[in-house]
Amino acid sequence: MDIEKAIIENEQRLREISAVYNPITGEGSTSIERRWTHIEGFPAEKLNLPLTMLGDEQIVNLAALGARGYIEQISGKEASDREIIKLWLQFCLKRIEHDFEYWARTMTTIADKGKGRDTAFTLNRPQRIYLKAMEKLRIANKPIDIILLKARQWGGSTLTQLYMLWIQLVHKRNWNSVICGDIEKQSSIVAGMLAKVINRYPQWATGGKRITTTPYQGAQKTRVISWSNSRYSLGSAQKPDSLRSEDISMAHLTEVGLWKATQGRKPEDLVQSIFGSIASGPYTMKIIESTAKGVGNFFHRTWIDATERRNNFTPVFIPWFSIDLYSKPMEKAHYAAFIESMNEYEEHLFSLGATLEAIAWYRGKRREMPDEWRLFSEFPSTAEEAFQSTGRRVFKISYVNSMRKNCVPPPFIGDIATVKERGKAKEEYRFIPLAAGEKESGNSLSVWLMPDTENLLRDRYIVTVDVGGTGSKADYSCIVVADRIAMLEGGVPEIAACWHGHIEHDKLAWKAVEIARAYGNALLVIESNTLETEGTEGNNFEYILNEISGKYSNLYCRTSQLEIKQGRPRRWGFHTNSSTKPMVINFLVKALRDGLYIERCLQTTHELDLYEFKENGKEMGAIEGNHDDRVMATAILVWTCYNHPLPSRPANSNGAVKRTRIISEASI
Repeated sequence: MDIEKAIIENEQRLREISAVYNPITGEGSTSIERRWTHIEGFPAEKLNLPLTMLGDEQIVNLAALGARGYIEQISGKEASDREIIKLWLQFCLKRIEHDFEYWARTMTTIADKGKGRDTAFTLNRPQRIYLKAMEKLRIANKPIDIILLKARQWGGSTLTQLYMLWIQLVHKRNWNSVICGDIEKQSSIVAGMLAKVINRYPQWATGGKRITTTPYQGAQKTRVISWSNSRYSLGSAQKPDSLRSEDISMAHLTEVGLWKATQGRKPEDLVQSIFGSIASGPYTMKIIESTAKGVGNFFHRTWIDATERRNNFTPVFIPWFSIDLYSKPMEKAHYAAFIESMNEYEEHLFSLGATLEAIAWYRGKRREMPDEWRLFSEFPSTAEEAFQSTGRRVFKISYVNSMRKNCVPPPFIGDIATVKERGKAKEEYRFIPLAAGEKESGNSLSVWLMPDTENLLRDRYIVTVDVGGTGSKADYSCIVVADRIAMLEGGVPEIAACWHGHIEHDKLAWKAVEIARAYGNALLVIESNTLETEGTEGNNFEYILNEISGKYSNLYCRTSQLEIKQGRPRRWGFHTNSSTKPMVINFLVKALRDGLYIERCLQTTHELDLYEFKENGKEMGAIEGNHDDRVMATAILVWTCYNHPLPSRPANSNGAVKRTRIISEASI
């Protein structure tokens, strides 16, 4: 780092952090576009007002004439002090329609956390960042759909609730909301905060009327706000039946990362049942927020989809260094020595926007934490760090993130089927897409690269199979295809397709054969040890492999040619054991580190994040409650790609391979 430039940049950051923020005058407010406006004669004459407000005819006249001139020329009254105060209150009422920060500061009272007192709600720095995202959507008349990834406690839930209440009290009538936490206690805390704000709402803003809330049809967890006839319902993911989901315009789902799947209900089912009641439009809200609780769960999947624009949610993440509490004062004279002592990661933090004071605090916190991954999880600098879920990772997060950059949604999702048409001797393989409007529900084939029928090479494609169980709660089975043509010119293999689901073992084996035949009679590598140790089921599968070997000529055999010549029987499939499992996993670690293959499946990267060394330090597998079928299928696949002869053109008269014609989605 250039020390002098770093010091100059740090001082600029400190000036921005310590800049005046006054929501009453509007100074320092950046959530929406504003312009300084002078209205002569008002108690506060110079105000930084929202641009949306300045287009109002009354505000235009006030700025031009001043308070006294407006009263005399527009209202036709004497400009007494009483009339000026009345006009000022009208102006304030108009302002609270456009200026949430002003409304929050002047109209709400909340508990000052940790200080045992009540205070007006003044937004802190991270809250203003979050508000800017909500206001951008509101002003554009778009649904306010946001997924919020929280870094410790900085008041994200409080802001969400008060923003929803602002809409119910100021903008809309009959505008109902739902607040759903993981447990009922979270909802009760929210209820107490809302009750305090409503009970203390200034009566001058309601024409002297006191706002109250009453149970709706006797339900204590659903209350009606008297001023706007709007309701808010409180519930929890553990007891969702208490939620009233009819006629909802706004929903705040908090700590969704903690929501557990229960018998017959998944978190996404509850979310869908709530969100399904909202007719999206201006001023509707769908807020999903949580601290990160691992990867692969509903919250993480929704976050990833939001960041890659596969859903309508705007992702908002607040890093720890945006929270003013996490900073350690430092003398300017010590800056140079501190910068020289910074390690590579601390320089990375500075590049992200952290001040030297924040990095000094972080350095101390790092010494206190027993594990680095816990520090990343509790004080994340990036969203990727927030989703750290284990301190015993097999695959470094930087390696996985590098692979994730190449992941894209599959152009084709559906199935593959064997079709034998009348009058034709050969079978054909059709790729059948999902029907229009049909959602993927497992047991489906995702394809990134259709089989290439023009460049015909032997063993260009390799197919591997990780065998799971058949029940809905068992491990999944996975079939993965790699295209190796780039290896002929020094390139790397690329994931071409992936089948994933639960299926009977004999159907799984023949499904793999169908896929392998479709991909140019690819080398088919089936992981066999799981079934070989399952007693009768394993014996049955061994019979299936023997049956397949008689009908499919390119099945992987682990018995060497020398052993076969010596009379030993052929043993089909890849046997995963205490020797071969570390071999393929370690090779996959190297492949991720050195970019030895191109990953396309995002779900595979999620499984890589969840793959860990067990407590004994020797065994490896998915974190409890998760799966690693994609990891194992991919590990065997990548290892085989580099330990099997490169693709070659078959030796025959015309230089082409005899193969089944492929009917692709395009030809359909």
